[in-house]
Amino acid sequence: MLPRKSKGLQKIQMARVEKASDLRVTFSKRRCGLFTNASELSILCGVEIVIIVFSRGIKVFSFGHPSVENLFNFILFQQQEFKRF
Repeated sequence: MLPRKSKGLQKIQMARVEKASDLRVTFSKRRCGLFTNASELSILCGVEIVIIVFSRGIKVFSFGHPSVENLFNFILFQQQEFKRF
């Protein structure tokens, strides 16, 4: 049997990333993964979904299916209708 070249899938301890460059890379990768999962959920289950993510530098990233604007308008309209009663 050949020796393994890598350790394989390892469980990573959840801790705050201190190094600024590592923090940006981790944020970018996790954000892309989150948006991919949201896209798959909306397609497979036929749901409407909105995700808003604020970066440390106060940049805003959003994902919405079918669109962010349509879903925001729907949510705001529902809240206004609810307040009337």
